[in-house]
Amino acid sequence: MNFTKTLVTLVVLSILAVGFGYWASKTKPAATVPMQQTHVLAGEQVGEGDLYRYAESGQYYTVEANYPGSRPIIEAALKTDIDQFKQNIEGLDATVMPSLADGNKLAFNAEFKTYTSGQLHTTSYAYTIYENTGGAHPNTYFKTFTFDQNGKEVGIKEVIASNPNGLEELSLLVSNEVTAQMKQRLSQDDVTGAIFAEGLAAKEENFSNFVVDGDTLVILIPPYQVAAYVMGSFEVRIKLKDIQ
Repeated sequence: MNFTKTLVTLVVLSILAVGFGYWASKTKPAATVPMQQTHVLAGEQVGEGDLYRYAESGQYYTVEANYPGSRPIIEAALKTDIDQFKQNIEGLDATVMPSLADGNKLAFNAEFKTYTSGQLHTTSYAYTIYENTGGAHPNTYFKTFTFDQNGKEVGIKEVIASNPNGLEELSLLVSNEVTAQMKQRLSQDDVTGAIFAEGLAAKEENFSNFVVDGDTLVILIPPYQVAAYVMGSFEVRIKLKDIQ
């Protein structure tokens, strides 16, 4: 009799243990899986840091691009530009371009500089991108990215958000500095006719190429935006305290 009771007790305890184990497996929080970086460019890591380099060579072109491996937004943006570059030269007839027949190649090159701001707790990346697609001349443009301390990308409106008239004041400050630089380049006092006013209007897209360097907002203006290509690009530096 005692043996039977003992056996029944053991069976009941076993069932309870199995049931508890099943419940625990369903209610226990899932183990945290480290987030894996998904790369869209087959670049190679340079050294042991965060720098990656992508290189590609076709019959008539070369591609080189550096990027931080921990910023998928940047990598994806570069891939879009590289794909567009390759699409633009697809089906190229090299016979009408003597330079290609001589062994020269069209090119896409993207290099960046990094800036940090302790004041805003941001990290910025400023890209200078060079493209030669066989036109009258190569093109150079800027592409910038600014991230807060949580890794979220921020735009120019967020940098000057504390100023309700931020865009208007930024437009005025940048316009004054571009005008001063134009006067120096042309050695003229009146450069009104040489400046494209629309490229300096108080619109977010006109100041989308920016970085924050310490306590300074840096606006990068590519060729064609505010003047003829021959005038080149412009860089305007404004203290944050003067715009915020």
